Amino acid sequence: MSGKNNAPDGNRQGIQPNRLKKLFIFAVLLSIVSLFAGSFNYRFRGEEPTRVVMAYEMAYQGQFAQPTYLGENYYRKPPLFNWLAVGSSKIWGWNQFTGRFVSIVSTVTVVLLIFILAYRFVFRDIFFSLVSSAVFLGFIDVLFWYGFLSEIDMALTLLVFGTIISLIFAFEYRSVLLFSIAGFITGLSFLMKGFPAPVFFLASYAGIFVGRLFLWREFSWKFVYGFFVAIVFAFIPVVLWLYALPEPEKYISVLWQESFGRVKQSTDIVQFFTHLLMFPLLNLKQTLLISVFFLVSVVMYKNSLKRNIFTKEVVLLAVVFFINYLPYWISAGARGRYILPILPILAILIVYFIKSMNKPKLLKFLAYLLVFTAMVRIGIGLFYFPLETKKKGLYRQIAADMVKQMNPDYYGYMASDCDTHKAIIFYIDSFTGSMVRSEKLLPKWKYFISCYKQPQATLLKTYNYKGQKIRLYYRE
Repeated sequence: MSGKNNAPDGNRQGIQPNRLKKLFIFAVLLSIVSLFAGSFNYRFRGEEPTRVVMAYEMAYQGQFAQPTYLGENYYRKPPLFNWLAVGSSKIWGWNQFTGRFVSIVSTVTVVLLIFILAYRFVFRDIFFSLVSSAVFLGFIDVLFWYGFLSEIDMALTLLVFGTIISLIFAFEYRSVLLFSIAGFITGLSFLMKGFPAPVFFLASYAGIFVGRLFLWREFSWKFVYGFFVAIVFAFIPVVLWLYALPEPEKYISVLWQESFGRVKQSTDIVQFFTHLLMFPLLNLKQTLLISVFFLVSVVMYKNSLKRNIFTKEVVLLAVVFFINYLPYWISAGARGRYILPILPILAILIVYFIKSMNKPKLLKFLAYLLVFTAMVRIGIGLFYFPLETKKKGLYRQIAADMVKQMNPDYYGYMASDCDTHKAIIFYIDSFTGSMVRSEKLLPKWKYFISCYKQPQATLLKTYNYKGQKIRLYYRE
């Protein structure tokens, strides 16, 4: 491969003794272990319960094409993460860890893919490829948040990064097979996130195509042919899913609004320029402590950087990163987590520049920094998560007490109007082995969990959650 001749050989520099290599291996393994720490019983955060409620309802009803919440059709996200959570439930059952296992497996797989891309395309060196994987795990948003929570972001990162790698090597080897794989993975990405998935594909393809054309002075009709093959293969999983839907047009319409509705915020000039300034700062926060370490290193050792350090491979990765970053940078409604799929590339670029500084003490400090970060994550998982769950994780206790008030003969007659307290719905579902439905679908309910209304029924108990009243009613 072309990276073999252009990338500096770290072994010749003699800056990675065996002990340091073992330290980075330890950092990677410790970081992976830390993702499990406290994750089994930690309270639900954010949209986590939304994902597992819909996955549970899919499995309970045996309806896997159309996601539902309280039995009613849900259109705002495609179903792939729900499918993966159903698969996870076969191992772990239905609990807080069901969806989190999907994210952890996705994170570990991304780490392996980073090593492969770094080794085969940039470094041709095991040590610095390992460091790249370790740096990705060291990002705060990965280790302390999306790397283990039941959110779609890390699973999406796996698919998008898999697409980028497939495209890079498809161009490298002029492989129509790899183009088709890239397209198929893009189709799966659509089933995970919706319309942003093809945006990642198009941006990455454009960046790599231009890079091969101007950096390598290469053009092949297989590049063009491969693009159309990829498009065809991208449609395969999407069309199969749409064919199984009862209302495909409505689903696509809602996904379109969900994916691009935030773009309208960029028409506000104040919001636009505020976002333009603040978004990179938010990204620095997402990648602490690595980002601070890297910036300080550049300031201190900028004169140590070799001239002409920019290999064609590194420039190509930088172009792919920037062209995927740009849409979110100029979209005032974009959130920081939206760039998670390109953070693996950032990790490789950071390591490349650190390597180019040729300062062994930087690598040693980085290794200890990564070990420290992983140990902090383990400490938080083992000690803080239980305390926070005991103090704020009231949903499980509320749901358990509600189930105690119910007659098991009527578990199949539970309804609710709670569309905000989804964790309660999930726990009641899992505790009873049945399914809570909406009042619209189950007008002849026996038990009603109400967050808004007071029906004509016997009030069994009122629960207080952060000042909000949640009531359990019974009706003969």
